[in-house]
Amino acid sequence: MQSRWDPRSPSSNLDCLRSIAVLAVVACHTLLTLGYKPSDAACRVGVILFFVHTSLVLMSSLERIEQTDAPLFSTFYLRRLFRIYPLSIFCVAVIVLFQLPRAPWWPWSSPDAFTILTNLLLCMNLFYKAEVTSVLWSLPLEVQMYVFLPVLYLVGKTHRLKGVAVMWVGAVAAALVLPAVTGRLSIAYFMPCFVAGVAAYFLGFRVPHPRLPFVGWLGMIGSGLWLFPHASTMFNEDVANWLLSLWIGLSAPFFVELQQTAVKQLVALIARYSYGIYLTHLHVLWFTFIVLKDQAKPVQYGAFALLGIGIPVLLYHLIEHPMIGFGMKLTARRALQAEEQEHAGGEKIVGTIK
Repeated sequence: MQSRWDPRSPSSNLDCLRSIAVLAVVACHTLLTLGYKPSDAACRVGVILFFVHTSLVLMSSLERIEQTDAPLFSTFYLRRLFRIYPLSIFCVAVIVLFQLPRAPWWPWSSPDAFTILTNLLLCMNLFYKAEVTSVLWSLPLEVQMYVFLPVLYLVGKTHRLKGVAVMWVGAVAAALVLPAVTGRLSIAYFMPCFVAGVAAYFLGFRVPHPRLPFVGWLGMIGSGLWLFPHASTMFNEDVANWLLSLWIGLSAPFFVELQQTAVKQLVALIARYSYGIYLTHLHVLWFTFIVLKDQAKPVQYGAFALLGIGIPVLLYHLIEHPMIGFGMKLTARRALQAEEQEHAGGEKIVGTIK
């Protein structure tokens, strides 16, 4: 077992980052449901951590695809399609069918057919349509960033950190310019956050022997969570997003890997089910603290724990995991067919020459 973070290997440190990200989102929304008023920045910080984590781990995914000689772009896009869309489509369908509230503090409002379609396709920001549930605001940004990630990978692979630095500066420039052209390009505001994860990946190859203890990684994440709301008031929120992303991304490779087995298993479980937790926790909160508001507190908190864990686990095994596997099999089959066609084409050329 490796004791350090390797950008190409599964990482308990990154599971820890993803776990803290989703728990930060859940904690903020729980406080809002219970009547407290955390700042907008405090509620956004978990999603920013998600953005850094996503681009970091997908660099490794792109490298693995490239090593199989499969078509890089189409394989990546198909796998992400089957990773993201099946569960989000299911959740949108349930929300619309049962007219569930957008959030515990935000009652149901009937969307038109086009709004529902944009939610199913995760492109609401491109058409100025509202999300049927509040947490969906981040998914169109992630999906639209997928378009660029293979290009960022190829640039980073060729030019390493110099190329990534240029890309980050370019992302900041895009964030400053593109939204002034059209409000549909809200992805531009967050591109520097994703590029920070790309930087973390390629920086990892330059740090062969990190010496900082794992507890320091927790300190970096914790201090980022604490400093972020202050940075949002000191600067504007976009600059705070970019600074937090760099804070986390550029520090990731310097810490040795988490070694405690029990903690590793815990963060791995939370990370595995984090997508389902993210998509469903608002309605778990609504049911347990709004629908069951007249029940005793132990009943409410027991229902919150049971449903908050049980629903994501169930959806993972019924929808997420099978669809991820289907995407993997589909792209493997396509790669094999492409290889066979290339081989057949080569035989034809040889036959013609003979």
